[in-house]
Amino acid sequence: MYDDNSYFTISKTADLIGVRSHVLRFWEKKFLSLNPKKDISGRRFYSSSDIKFLLFIKKLLYVDGFTIKGAVNFIIEQNKNKTTNEEECVSDEIDKALNLLKQGTNLLNKNL
Repeated sequence: MYDDNSYFTISKTADLIGVRSHVLRFWEKKFLSLNPKKDISGRRFYSSSDIKFLLFIKKLLYVDGFTIKGAVNFIIEQNKNKTTNEEECVSDEIDKALNLLKQGTNLLNKNL
């Protein structure tokens, strides 16, 4: 979409998303994982990943018909599932590594 190192002002971001600036500020209060960078004077700068997340929020609210609270809960659940899946993958990799270590130890014990 955009360069990963790009940052956009709130007005440019609002234009890209297709909502007004006050909507972005409101969403920032409701969706706590939305955290644009702010300069010393408090001006918001949205990254390309923020913009992707904002587009996802807009889809949930405007296309899928979620309420704000429903969208927040959906995102929380999605993040829980993502974390659980990542933890399961890490656990599987650790199990594989331990199994390989056991096999290697058995081979060494047989040959010594």
